[in-house]
Amino acid sequence: MRMRLSFALFVLAGSPILVSPGARSQNPAAPALRANSSLVLVDVVVTVHDKPVHGLELGRFHVFEDGNEQTISSFDEHEPASAPPAFLAPAALPPNTYTNLPAYPESNAVNVLLLDALNTPLGDQMRVRSKMIDYLATLKPGTTLAIFTLGTQLRIVTQFTSDPAALVSLFRKQKTNPQQSPLPDTQSSTALDNNQANAVAAVLPVAPPSVSSGESQIGPMNAAAALRQFQADQIAGQANARLHITLDAMNQLAGYLGGISGRKNVIWFSGAFPLTLLPGAGQFDAFANVESFRDEVKRTADMLTAARVAIYPVDASGLWAPEEFSAANNPVQSNDPQTRAQEQTAQWSQEREEHYGNQATMQEVADDTGGKAYLGTNDFGNAVASAIEDGSSYYTLAYVPKNAALDGRYRKIQVRLDDDHGLKLAYRRGYYADAPSKSSPAGSEQTNVFAAALDHDAPAATAILLKARVLPAADPAFQGVSLPSVAAGDKSTSFNGSAHRYIVDLTIDAHSLALDTLPDGSRKAAIELAMIAYDGLGHPLNNYMHAFQVGLGAAQLERIMTSGISVRLPFDLPAGQVDLRIGVHDLNADRAGSLEIPLDIHDN
Repeated sequence: MRMRLSFALFVLAGSPILVSPGARSQNPAAPALRANSSLVLVDVVVTVHDKPVHGLELGRFHVFEDGNEQTISSFDEHEPASAPPAFLAPAALPPNTYTNLPAYPESNAVNVLLLDALNTPLGDQMRVRSKMIDYLATLKPGTTLAIFTLGTQLRIVTQFTSDPAALVSLFRKQKTNPQQSPLPDTQSSTALDNNQANAVAAVLPVAPPSVSSGESQIGPMNAAAALRQFQADQIAGQANARLHITLDAMNQLAGYLGGISGRKNVIWFSGAFPLTLLPGAGQFDAFANVESFRDEVKRTADMLTAARVAIYPVDASGLWAPEEFSAANNPVQSNDPQTRAQEQTAQWSQEREEHYGNQATMQEVADDTGGKAYLGTNDFGNAVASAIEDGSSYYTLAYVPKNAALDGRYRKIQVRLDDDHGLKLAYRRGYYADAPSKSSPAGSEQTNVFAAALDHDAPAATAILLKARVLPAADPAFQGVSLPSVAAGDKSTSFNGSAHRYIVDLTIDAHSLALDTLPDGSRKAAIELAMIAYDGLGHPLNNYMHAFQVGLGAAQLERIMTSGISVRLPFDLPAGQVDLRIGVHDLNADRAGSLEIPLDIHDN
């Protein structure tokens, strides 16, 4: 596991490399994940009666990996900021120049509020939104939050801010409005009773009656059985879809937060968690029920660990009661009182099992990542305040594992305190020691990482830091400069109106890249570049992709570490409001960086 404490700030300069849009190359084969377990960081929250404990000394802490005590090489205590934090402000950028370096508070931990519409019923979302507006109006000075939403994909509502009025205003806007889950609600869907099944049987094809026994087979009942099987298949398909979308969202969030140093606390309002991330203490195989997602779940766990993300689930259902207590939601329609009572009891039992199963998963995710779950409460504001205080008061322990083997196995972490006197410890329970040469199956994960970074309106990926200057080709800055004249982009010739040539001067932080060492001692970077122009609805207008390798001698390596790798890219855009998404993919380490630039382009 590569544990990065922070990204180095870098100077973006140097002469650009001209890349012709007609030149294409195939993606070179490369391992999907390069990891390094030479240093493991463990953030430990210590509480008593749900209040953080400060002032503990190093000598009281003991760290174990797979039961073997490790030597703690560094130790730091972190406390909440007592005043509004100073934001990390990048150096003033020239006009028409953009960066994906995130603006975040110089504090010990940053807090993210994630509103999950994918896995939360509409009514619960409305209650969460109302409670959050009330809470944000009382936000303590210096408390910073970033807000994300999850529907069909992860979207950023606002970057980190400590302005309560701005946060309340954002909560009142359309982006945070409750929305129906993009997947139909299946949690309260139970098997149809006979009356309902018979009512739909007429529209389903049925088999001809059999007369071998002297009695005909009842067609409507065959149809009911088929419908029940269809429902079961639909539920399984929706569960897979929820898992895919949630995993992609977690990868994007880890990619965004990976560019920020220190601990990150994700306060996740959700009605259900479709996955666990790490093997539990008593489980032989954590992925027995999601075999096809094994590699994806492990990768997500790797990314969250490397980004030092702790998850604080908040059960959006609050103080829960079965839906069947509401006559409006009661699907039981049998005319027979005894049958109706049996079916209703079965439905309540199913809902109760689903509800407490969801809560158990939330608790497990919180325990595995070093967070805390808030279950069975309607006081959402207090839950957020408690999570922020809890996640900002912690101790960071670092150690070099005595087991240096990078065998891909899951390593269990245990932290103990001398004389704990009832103190509770929360910390990440382990990590995967993946080898640098480990490859992803069929390259699918590699595609997903970069595709997620290029999604319209998604948070910027910050695993690779970028700076881009975007100007029309006719700008005086290019006077006397030879620029490519061919069409730039796969859809340049299909615009309804005229094409407007823009020049993107892109500089990539070389510190973010994994460089291969060649037999002659030189280094090699393998990079994939992409640009996509979107309209306001997220429809692609034009796109461009190019992969290349850069061989670096000693002098070149020293130069790009100082100045970055600079590339000049021409791109054609149509008139109108355009969102330009620019992405860079490190093919050696399967990391991505991206940013999105709004442009207003007019015909002359």
